[in-house]
Amino acid sequence: MITIDEYVGVHKNSLDWNGACQRAAEILLDRANRLIDEYVADGHVIEINPKTGSQISGETYGGFRPQSCPIGAPYSSHKLGMAVDIYDIHNELDNWIDANPDVLVKYDLYREAPISTLTWTHLATKKPLSGRRTFLP
Repeated sequence: MITIDEYVGVHKNSLDWNGACQRAAEILLDRANRLIDEYVADGHVIEINPKTGSQISGETYGGFRPQSCPIGAPYSSHKLGMAVDIYDIHNELDNWIDANPDVLVKYDLYREAPISTLTWTHLATKKPLSGRRTFLP
């Protein structure tokens, strides 16, 4: 389970981490954690990222990103508390979602195409312009 503290990480004192971002992150994590629970109940494991000590990918920017973050566009999903990168070093979660595409609809989530996320799974509550559940950034 990914917690709010893990999600915001070292950015908890950022002026960009405000009430709106926290509320959005709570919705995101509720949905993402329920998807992860289903994945685990289906016999799979979400590994812990040794760099974050959590299920969040990367080193610093797999969860919330302040506006000053050089990764992502201004007001990207991560910068609004609406996206998280799940540690998926072997693409097993992405493969499971490919085999169970209705799971994104079930939890009202969107995902970057696995071709763009080779060692993580990007899940978001923000609907992309294409409206597709799996999209290319």
